[in-house]
Parts: sequence; C-alpha cells; structure tokens
Amino acid sequence: MKFIYSEWDAFCKALADNGLKSVTAASILRSAKEGTLSKVRFINLKHDVESSPSKALDLARIEHKYGHCATYYVQTYLMTDENNNLFAQIQNMGHEVTYHHDVIDGGNGDMNKAIEIYRENLKKFEDLGFHVVTVCQHGNSVSDFDNRDFFKEERVQELFPDQADMMVNFMKQIGRKYVYISDVSMGFKIVNDPLNEVILTEVGKYQDIGDIQKVVSLILANSESSYVISAHPHRYSESVFKAVARKTVFICIKKVAKLLFKIPNVKKFLFRFNSITKHL
Repeated sequence: MKFIYSEWDAFCKALADNGLKSVTAASILRSAKEGTLSKVRFINLKHDVESSPSKALDLARIEHKYGHCATYYVQTYLMTDENNNLFAQIQNMGHEVTYHHDVIDGGNGDMNKAIEIYRENLKKFEDLGFHVVTVCQHGNSVSDFDNRDFFKEERVQELFPDQADMMVNFMKQIGRKYVYISDVSMGFKIVNDPLNEVILTEVGKYQDIGDIQKVVSLILANSESSYVISAHPHRYSESVFKAVARKTVFICIKKVAKLLFKIPNVKKFLFRFNSITKHL
C-alpha cells in the first residue's frame, strides 16, 4: 500500500462498478432518526482532515467522479479563509464537511472548558455554512486524555441531542452495526472495537487487511455487512517516491515514539508537539 491517488481512484471505481456507493454519515443518521434507514447495507467513506486540505479536495474529486458522497471531519484550526474555499468545493460535490474535535485535549480534561470550546467551534462551522450533524473525535497518542469522553458525557448528549460522534454514539443512534476499517499505521485494518480504547494490544485491536484493493474483496465477500472506511487525506500523494518516503518516515517515528513512551513523563513533554502528529 503506497497511499497514492491512483490507488484511491481504483478503489472508488471498484466500489462503483459493483453497484456500491458511499453515503454520508449525516444522511445515515438522519434516515435512522426518521425511521427510513434501509435494511440494505451502507458504505461510508470517512476522512479525518488534520492537515493538507488540498489533498482532501483531491480525494473528494475522485470520489465525486464515481458518484460517492463521503464525510470529511475537519479540525477547526484549518478553517481559514483560503481553506474554507476548498471545503466549500468539497461540500458542493455532495460530501459532508463537519467537525473533527479534540475538545477534551483543548480543555486539559476539564469538561466545562471542553463544552465551551465545542460550542465556539460549532458556531464557527455553522456560520461558515457547514451544518454539523455528525462529528468525530481526534485520537491523540501523545495525550493523557481521551476525546471520546466528551460525547460519552450524558450532559453533552443532552446539550447536543441532534449530533452523534462517529467513535462514541453514532452506532447506537442509528441502531445498526457496521465494520470499521481504518488506515491506522499506514495500512488498512479492521478495528475490532472502534468505540472502545480499553483494548491495549494491537493484536487485540486490529485485523490486518493490507492493500486497499483487499478492502474491496472483503466488502464484496460480506454482502450483508455495512462498512465505514476511514482514510487520512494528508497521507496521499501523486508521486510514488513521496508516498514511500512519507510512509518510511511514519514507521520510523512510530518506532521511536514507542520507545520514548516507556520513559516517565516523556509523553507529557511530547504533547507540546501534538501538532506534528497531525501531519503523519
């Protein structure tokens, strides 16, 4: 798996050629609440946009070419005038552009502060014309906090009853199970329990799939199952050389980080450089 645009293009084409079209998470949630969610399985292509909005637009164009509507979870710091034009283009293709939050990190574990940050950022999305129906928490390997805790809080669910976090209560709200596949560690894997971070070992967390075309084979072989496929746009490149170089750097950094995490207090120190992880 090289993470080049042609691979994503071939993946989207293969789905479409087999009569499978991605729909947005928002449309799935709305249908479930209206009681019109079909018993036929669904596919949702999901993207966490943590850097490189232009690459998100590249993937959106590929998906649009084959009739797919995906969900793009965007971090608020990216909502600049220049980038908002790119996100508007993505939305105009029928994709969902919404909030990728890290408010527990932002509030240093203080729930009241987290709610305040969430409200402020929610208003920013809405004011820019991006209606927030589903959100997705940001997983942060160098944080002592878990952003899942935000929508696990009953008070938060009461304050924002029309929203659902893809990694917390989305499955419960739609009343349907699905298989969650992610490009975690630069390779596609089934996440055995995407709603639960308690599983500590990678062996327990993941089932390795590997190449993106093997994801197609898996989907076709399990015709009754619904799927959410999560991919990070910033990992994709036009150039094979750039893609391989990025993947090599990612693997090296991950190995070094695992060693550093064993040293007391190093994790807290690395949290200061959290922004770096959004580019890997």
